[in-house]
Amino acid sequence: MERRVILAFVFLSGCFCALSGCDGSAKEKAELQSKLAQLEAALEKNKSEKDKLQEDVTRLSEALDKTKSEVANVTRRRDDLQTQLNKVNASCDVLQKQLEEVAKSRDRLEKQVTELTTSRQEARSAANNAQARIDELTAQLQQQAKVISELENRTKTVRSAIEQLETKLDQSSAR
Repeated sequence: MERRVILAFVFLSGCFCALSGCDGSAKEKAELQSKLAQLEAALEKNKSEKDKLQEDVTRLSEALDKTKSEVANVTRRRDDLQTQLNKVNASCDVLQKQLEEVAKSRDRLEKQVTELTTSRQEARSAANNAQARIDELTAQLQQQAKVISELENRTKTVRSAIEQLETKLDQSSAR
């Protein structure tokens, strides 16, 4: 659009110069000068608009560059976060496997505890039975010890009686 305005300005300026040298009327000159003034005003307006548009383009280019930089930063941050998320997921998988192993170990230990508790109860029962048997055998042993003691006393009494009888018998035989 600016080129057209410049070309029109140049053309009309040429026409104005050509006509100003001609014998044209003052009215024509005034019209041409009016048109020239309009074209000059339009040219100034176009230059002003061009400058404003150029400033807008510069500002928008800077904003675009800034936005591209921000997009690159956001993309880089997103990639960093994705990497961290992948690491966290990998750690989570490792922890899940460890948790499963711990759960298996816990189940094995609970089974062992149950078995040991059962074994302890059986051992306690066997110990109680053995203690009862020991108490019973101790009582029998004490009973038998009393019987043996009584028998030993009787044996002594019988020996004493035998000795007395042998003595009497010896005395009777000797007489």
